[in-house]
Amino acid sequence: MSMFPASGASFQPVISEVVNACSEQPFVGEVIAPVQPVNIRTGKYVKVEANQFNNDLSKPRAAGSNFAMAIGEYTSQTFECLEFGVDNQLDDIDIAQAETDAQFDVTASVAQRLRDDLRIGHEIRVANLMSAASFGSTSATAAMSVAASATPIADINAAVFRLNSNGIFGDIAVVMESSLYSEMLLTDQMKSLVNGAAWGPAWQTEQVSRVVGVDSIVVCNTRYNAALKGQTASTSKIWPTTSYYVAQVRGGSLSSGGCARTLAYTERGGVFITETYRTEQPPANVIRVRMSTDEVILNANAGEKVTGA
Repeated sequence: MSMFPASGASFQPVISEVVNACSEQPFVGEVIAPVQPVNIRTGKYVKVEANQFNNDLSKPRAAGSNFAMAIGEYTSQTFECLEFGVDNQLDDIDIAQAETDAQFDVTASVAQRLRDDLRIGHEIRVANLMSAASFGSTSATAAMSVAASATPIADINAAVFRLNSNGIFGDIAVVMESSLYSEMLLTDQMKSLVNGAAWGPAWQTEQVSRVVGVDSIVVCNTRYNAALKGQTASTSKIWPTTSYYVAQVRGGSLSSGGCARTLAYTERGGVFITETYRTEQPPANVIRVRMSTDEVILNANAGEKVTGA
Protein backbone atom coordinates (compact mmCIF):
# COMPACT_ATOMS: atom_id res chain seq x y z
CA MET A 1 0.00 0.00 0.00
CA SER A 2 1.28 3.46 -0.89
CA MET A 3 2.51 5.78 1.83
CA PHE A 4 0.95 8.67 -0.11
CA PRO A 5 -2.70 7.64 -0.53
CA ALA A 6 -4.48 11.00 -0.73
CA SER A 7 -4.25 14.76 -0.61
CA GLY A 8 -5.00 14.76 3.12
CA ALA A 9 -2.00 14.43 5.42
CA SER A 10 -1.67 10.92 6.83
CA PHE A 11 0.25 10.15 10.04
CA GLN A 12 3.12 7.69 9.46
CA PRO A 13 4.00 5.98 12.78
CA VAL A 14 6.86 3.85 11.40
CA ILE A 15 8.63 6.83 9.85
CA SER A 16 7.91 8.89 12.99
CA GLU A 17 9.67 6.22 15.03
CA VAL A 18 12.74 6.45 12.77
CA VAL A 19 12.68 10.25 12.93
CA ASN A 20 12.49 10.33 16.73
CA ALA A 21 15.34 7.83 17.14
CA CYS A 22 18.15 9.11 14.90
CA SER A 23 20.19 12.28 14.66
CA GLU A 24 23.19 13.68 12.77
CA GLN A 25 24.39 16.74 14.68
CA PRO A 26 25.17 16.64 18.41
CA PHE A 27 22.10 18.62 19.44
CA VAL A 28 22.04 19.73 23.08
CA GLY A 29 18.87 21.84 23.22
CA GLU A 30 16.90 18.86 24.51
CA VAL A 31 19.59 18.22 27.14
CA ILE A 32 19.58 21.78 28.49
CA ALA A 33 15.80 22.21 28.22
CA PRO A 34 14.54 18.61 28.46
CA VAL A 35 11.26 17.76 26.78
CA GLN A 36 8.22 17.65 29.06
CA PRO A 37 5.14 16.31 27.23
CA VAL A 38 1.91 18.26 27.69
CA ASN A 39 -1.58 17.29 26.53
CA ILE A 40 -2.77 20.84 25.81
CA ARG A 41 -1.34 23.45 23.49
CA THR A 42 -1.80 26.38 25.87
CA GLY A 43 -2.00 26.47 29.64
CA LYS A 44 -0.21 27.46 32.83
CA TYR A 45 2.68 26.07 34.84
CA VAL A 46 4.15 26.98 38.21
CA LYS A 47 7.17 29.25 38.04
CA VAL A 48 9.58 29.72 40.94
CA GLU A 49 10.05 33.46 41.51
CA ALA A 50 12.26 33.25 44.59
CA ASN A 51 13.90 30.42 46.48
CA GLN A 52 12.82 30.11 50.09
CA PHE A 53 13.91 26.61 50.99
CA ASN A 54 16.18 25.34 53.78
CA ASN A 55 14.74 27.75 56.33
CA ASP A 56 14.92 26.95 60.04
CA LEU A 57 11.20 26.40 60.64
CA SER A 58 11.39 23.56 63.13
CA LYS A 59 10.04 25.56 66.09
CA PRO A 60 8.30 24.09 69.12
CA ARG A 61 4.52 24.57 69.16
CA ALA A 62 2.83 25.74 72.34
CA ALA A 63 -0.62 24.48 73.27
CA GLY A 64 -3.31 26.35 71.36
CA SER A 65 -0.88 27.82 68.82
CA ASN A 66 -0.40 26.99 65.15
CA PHE A 67 2.48 25.21 63.53
CA ALA A 68 5.10 27.33 61.76
CA MET A 69 4.03 28.33 58.27
CA ALA A 70 6.39 28.16 55.28
CA ILE A 71 5.84 30.81 52.62
CA GLY A 72 7.29 30.23 49.17
CA GLU A 73 7.10 32.67 46.27
CA TYR A 74 5.50 31.11 43.21
CA THR A 75 3.49 32.47 40.34
CA SER A 76 1.72 30.87 37.42
CA GLN A 77 3.23 31.36 34.00
CA THR A 78 1.41 30.73 30.76
CA PHE A 79 2.78 28.64 27.92
CA GLU A 80 1.79 28.28 24.30
CA CYS A 81 3.12 25.46 22.15
CA LEU A 82 3.68 26.93 18.71
CA GLU A 83 3.72 24.62 15.73
CA PHE A 84 6.82 24.36 13.57
CA GLY A 85 6.87 22.25 10.45
CA VAL A 86 8.61 21.63 7.13
CA ASP A 87 7.32 20.01 3.91
CA ASN A 88 9.46 18.35 1.26
CA GLN A 89 8.21 17.28 -2.18
CA LEU A 90 9.43 14.11 -3.88
CA ASP A 91 8.60 14.65 -7.54
CA ASP A 92 7.18 11.67 -9.43
CA ILE A 93 10.01 11.89 -11.97
CA ASP A 94 12.60 11.40 -9.23
CA ILE A 95 11.00 8.35 -7.61
CA ALA A 96 9.02 6.80 -10.49
CA GLN A 97 11.19 3.68 -10.65
CA ALA A 98 11.74 3.22 -6.93
CA GLU A 99 10.72 -0.06 -5.36
CA THR A 100 8.62 0.02 -2.20
CA ASP A 101 11.61 -0.59 0.09
CA ALA A 102 13.68 2.04 -1.69
CA GLN A 103 10.80 4.51 -1.45
CA PHE A 104 10.64 3.90 2.29
CA ASP A 105 14.40 4.50 2.58
CA VAL A 106 14.12 7.76 0.63
CA THR A 107 11.12 8.86 2.67
CA ALA A 108 12.80 8.06 5.99
CA SER A 109 16.03 9.82 4.92
CA VAL A 110 14.15 12.97 3.86
CA ALA A 111 12.10 12.90 7.07
CA GLN A 112 15.27 12.70 9.17
CA ARG A 113 16.72 15.72 7.36
CA LEU A 114 13.51 17.67 7.94
CA ARG A 115 13.59 16.60 11.60
CA ASP A 116 17.15 17.94 11.92
CA ASP A 117 16.02 21.24 10.36
CA LEU A 118 13.41 21.49 13.12
CA ARG A 119 15.95 20.56 15.79
CA ILE A 120 18.24 23.34 14.59
CA GLY A 121 15.36 25.77 15.10
CA HIS A 122 14.77 24.32 18.56
CA GLU A 123 18.47 24.61 19.39
CA ILE A 124 18.47 28.29 18.38
CA ARG A 125 15.38 28.94 20.50
CA VAL A 126 16.97 27.28 23.55
CA ALA A 127 20.20 29.25 23.04
CA ASN A 128 18.20 32.50 22.83
CA LEU A 129 16.17 31.47 25.88
CA MET A 130 19.30 30.97 27.96
CA SER A 131 20.84 34.20 26.70
CA ALA A 132 17.76 36.24 27.66
CA ALA A 133 17.19 34.52 31.02
CA SER A 134 17.60 36.64 34.14
CA PHE A 135 20.35 34.44 35.54
CA GLY A 136 22.93 35.87 37.89
CA SER A 137 25.81 37.17 35.78
CA THR A 138 29.47 37.65 36.68
CA SER A 139 32.65 38.25 34.72
CA ALA A 140 35.36 35.62 34.32
CA THR A 141 38.72 36.34 35.93
CA ALA A 142 40.25 36.37 32.44
CA ALA A 143 39.37 35.12 28.96
CA MET A 144 40.22 31.48 28.24
CA SER A 145 42.46 32.64 25.40
CA VAL A 146 44.77 34.22 27.99
CA ALA A 147 45.99 30.81 29.09
CA ALA A 148 48.30 32.03 31.85
CA SER A 149 45.68 34.21 33.55
CA ALA A 150 42.42 32.35 33.08
CA THR A 151 41.10 30.55 36.15
CA PRO A 152 38.13 28.49 34.93
CA ILE A 153 38.09 26.23 37.99
CA ALA A 154 37.76 29.18 40.35
CA ASP A 155 35.19 30.91 38.13
CA ILE A 156 33.05 27.79 37.83
CA ASN A 157 33.31 27.00 41.54
CA ALA A 158 32.22 30.54 42.40
CA ALA A 159 29.16 30.09 40.17
CA VAL A 160 28.37 26.76 41.86
CA PHE A 161 28.58 28.41 45.29
CA ARG A 162 26.15 31.10 44.13
CA LEU A 163 23.74 28.40 42.96
CA ASN A 164 24.11 26.62 46.30
CA SER A 165 23.25 29.85 48.10
CA ASN A 166 20.02 29.88 46.06
CA GLY A 167 19.19 26.38 47.29
CA ILE A 168 20.26 24.67 44.05
CA PHE A 169 22.10 21.38 44.54
CA GLY A 170 22.64 18.42 42.24
CA ASP A 171 22.66 18.01 38.45
CA ILE A 172 24.73 21.15 38.06
CA ALA A 173 26.32 21.38 34.62
CA VAL A 174 28.66 23.66 32.73
CA VAL A 175 27.07 24.57 29.38
CA MET A 176 29.84 25.74 27.05
CA GLU A 177 30.42 26.17 23.32
CA SER A 178 32.92 23.66 21.92
CA SER A 179 35.72 26.05 20.86
CA LEU A 180 35.56 27.82 24.22
CA TYR A 181 35.66 24.43 25.93
CA SER A 182 38.82 23.54 23.97
CA GLU A 183 40.42 26.83 25.04
CA MET A 184 39.55 26.07 28.66
CA LEU A 185 41.34 22.73 28.49
CA LEU A 186 44.49 24.47 27.26
CA THR A 187 44.65 27.05 30.07
CA ASP A 188 47.63 26.77 32.38
CA GLN A 189 45.35 26.03 35.34
CA MET A 190 43.85 23.00 33.62
CA LYS A 191 47.15 21.73 32.20
CA SER A 192 48.82 21.94 35.62
CA LEU A 193 46.50 19.19 36.81
CA VAL A 194 48.29 16.70 34.57
CA ASN A 195 51.81 17.69 35.66
CA GLY A 196 52.12 20.36 33.01
CA ALA A 197 51.45 18.05 30.06
CA ALA A 198 49.19 19.42 27.34
CA TRP A 199 46.81 16.46 27.38
CA GLY A 200 43.74 18.49 28.26
CA PRO A 201 41.91 18.07 24.91
CA ALA A 202 42.04 14.28 25.30
CA TRP A 203 40.22 14.33 28.62
CA GLN A 204 36.71 12.94 28.76
CA THR A 205 34.00 15.36 29.86
CA GLU A 206 33.42 13.17 32.93
CA GLN A 207 37.02 13.81 34.01
CA VAL A 208 36.73 17.54 33.38
CA SER A 209 33.47 17.80 35.32
CA ARG A 210 35.15 16.29 38.38
CA VAL A 211 38.08 18.67 38.07
CA VAL A 212 35.96 21.82 37.86
CA GLY A 213 33.48 20.66 40.51
CA VAL A 214 30.23 20.07 38.63
CA ASP A 215 28.12 17.02 37.81
CA SER A 216 28.43 17.20 34.02
CA ILE A 217 29.70 19.19 31.05
CA VAL A 218 27.41 20.00 28.12
CA VAL A 219 29.61 20.80 25.12
CA CYS A 220 27.64 22.83 22.55
CA ASN A 221 28.89 22.09 19.04
CA THR A 222 25.80 22.66 16.89
CA ARG A 223 25.84 24.88 13.83
CA TYR A 224 23.32 26.10 11.27
CA ASN A 225 23.37 27.35 7.72
CA ALA A 226 22.51 31.05 7.78
CA ALA A 227 22.44 31.40 3.98
CA LEU A 228 19.17 31.80 2.09
CA LYS A 229 18.06 29.17 -0.41
CA GLY A 230 20.24 29.22 -3.51
CA GLN A 231 23.11 31.05 -1.80
CA THR A 232 26.48 29.64 -0.83
CA ALA A 233 26.28 27.88 2.52
CA SER A 234 27.34 30.01 5.49
CA THR A 235 27.71 27.92 8.63
CA SER A 236 27.37 29.78 11.93
CA LYS A 237 27.72 28.70 15.55
CA ILE A 238 24.54 28.70 17.61
CA TRP A 239 26.06 29.05 21.09
CA PRO A 240 28.09 32.03 22.40
CA THR A 241 31.88 31.81 22.30
CA THR A 242 32.71 34.39 24.99
CA SER A 243 30.34 33.32 27.76
CA TYR A 244 29.00 30.13 29.29
CA TYR A 245 26.46 28.90 31.83
CA VAL A 246 26.62 26.99 35.08
CA ALA A 247 23.12 25.70 35.65
CA GLN A 248 20.98 22.92 37.03
CA VAL A 249 20.12 20.72 34.04
CA ARG A 250 17.40 18.29 35.02
CA GLY A 251 14.48 16.58 33.30
CA GLY A 252 11.36 14.91 34.56
CA SER A 253 8.27 16.59 35.92
CA LEU A 254 8.37 20.34 36.45
CA SER A 255 8.47 19.78 40.21
CA SER A 256 11.84 18.02 39.79
CA GLY A 257 13.58 21.34 39.29
CA GLY A 258 16.09 22.43 36.68
CA CYS A 259 16.53 25.75 34.94
CA ALA A 260 14.52 25.10 31.75
CA ARG A 261 12.13 22.81 29.91
CA THR A 262 10.78 22.28 26.43
CA LEU A 263 7.03 21.91 26.80
CA ALA A 264 5.98 19.73 23.86
CA TYR A 265 2.43 19.02 22.74
CA THR A 266 2.62 15.30 22.00
CA GLU A 267 -0.99 14.20 21.80
CA ARG A 268 -0.71 13.42 18.07
CA GLY A 269 2.21 11.00 18.13
CA GLY A 270 5.38 12.22 19.85
CA VAL A 271 7.64 15.25 19.77
CA PHE A 272 8.26 14.96 16.02
CA ILE A 273 5.22 14.08 13.91
CA THR A 274 5.78 12.70 10.39
CA GLU A 275 2.96 12.88 7.84
CA THR A 276 2.70 12.23 4.11
CA TYR A 277 0.24 13.39 1.47
CA ARG A 278 -0.19 13.55 -2.28
CA THR A 279 -0.28 16.61 -4.51
CA GLU A 280 -0.80 16.90 -8.26
CA GLN A 281 0.50 20.46 -8.73
CA PRO A 282 3.23 19.42 -9.39
CA PRO A 283 2.69 15.65 -9.26
CA ALA A 284 4.62 14.68 -6.17
CA ASN A 285 4.55 12.88 -2.87
CA VAL A 286 5.03 15.23 0.07
CA ILE A 287 6.67 14.47 3.41
CA ARG A 288 5.97 16.72 6.38
CA VAL A 289 7.64 16.77 9.79
CA ARG A 290 6.30 19.05 12.50
CA MET A 291 6.52 19.74 16.21
CA SER A 292 4.66 21.94 18.70
CA THR A 293 6.77 23.36 21.56
CA ASP A 294 7.33 26.22 23.94
CA GLU A 295 10.76 26.62 25.54
CA VAL A 296 10.55 28.10 29.05
CA ILE A 297 12.76 29.08 31.98
CA LEU A 298 11.43 27.36 35.10
CA ASN A 299 13.72 28.92 37.67
CA ALA A 300 16.13 31.79 37.00
CA ASN A 301 17.78 31.02 40.35
CA ALA A 302 18.96 27.70 38.89
CA GLY A 303 21.38 29.29 36.42
CA GLU A 304 24.49 31.47 36.42
CA LYS A 305 26.11 33.15 33.42
CA VAL A 306 29.85 33.75 33.26
CA THR A 307 30.78 36.46 30.76
CA GLY A 308 34.07 37.64 29.28
CA ALA A 309 35.35 34.11 28.93
